[in-house]
Amino acid sequence: MSEIKMIASDLDSTFFNDKKQYHKTHFAEVLDKLTIQGGHFIIASGRDVDSVDPLFKSFAGRYDLVADNGAVVRTADGELLQMVGLHVADVTDIMAVVNEMPFEPLHGAVFTGAETTFMLQSQASLNLLHKATMKKVHENLQFIDFVDQIHEPILKVTITFETEKTQEFIDLARLRLGSRAHVTTSGYGSVDIVAPNINKANGLQVLASHYGLKLDENLVAFGDGLNDAEMLKAAAYPFAMINGDESLKAFYPLAVDDNNHDGVLKTVDTLIK
Repeated sequence: MSEIKMIASDLDSTFFNDKKQYHKTHFAEVLDKLTIQGGHFIIASGRDVDSVDPLFKSFAGRYDLVADNGAVVRTADGELLQMVGLHVADVTDIMAVVNEMPFEPLHGAVFTGAETTFMLQSQASLNLLHKATMKKVHENLQFIDFVDQIHEPILKVTITFETEKTQEFIDLARLRLGSRAHVTTSGYGSVDIVAPNINKANGLQVLASHYGLKLDENLVAFGDGLNDAEMLKAAAYPFAMINGDESLKAFYPLAVDDNNHDGVLKTVDTLIK
């Protein structure tokens, strides 16, 4: 068995239970064991930095971060290794695809900038509860009239549709954008669009290179959705969640339990002593 030095986990429906919680004591124990072995725990999420860090306050400085599906990569000690954004013209085309669909999103698109989070005024009223949630999560949320009012790197565009309509949007967005963007989904109707060739595996490779490690020798990875596919494929020891997407479950070994019963941490316990 190759030496395990990196453990990467998705958050929603993987590390988090359905209430968006995790077992902090168990996590601390895993971090202690991993630290003794000179390893690294990586949160690899489609979430942005602002919605990850507050949930791990008590573990600040103890986890590396691959956020926005790989657009942002940060070490445990706070060094920013990668920040890759979309071009404004491509984001404008993304919204053109949204407007062409014969159905509306469940709520307005969210544009994650390097410093600020943005929503279009014209879409903010699609779901007032979501708008209120975004205001709570992102203190720096700004409402704009046009995408070209954004004057900072756009790390990710997130749009949510009814689940059964998601693939129709993804197919058209991929056709229209081609190699100018990477379109993926974490499931449950949520679509993330990031810069081309950006995904969780790419972000993890940046970290591996930084630490002098190899994904196909040193990485354990856990995921439940299609935006985890590249990460699982790259890992030496990939695990799909029992509650995950069927296409992943059919291809990868399963974690020892589901997300509601500490599946990630229990599996790690079997791998590192």
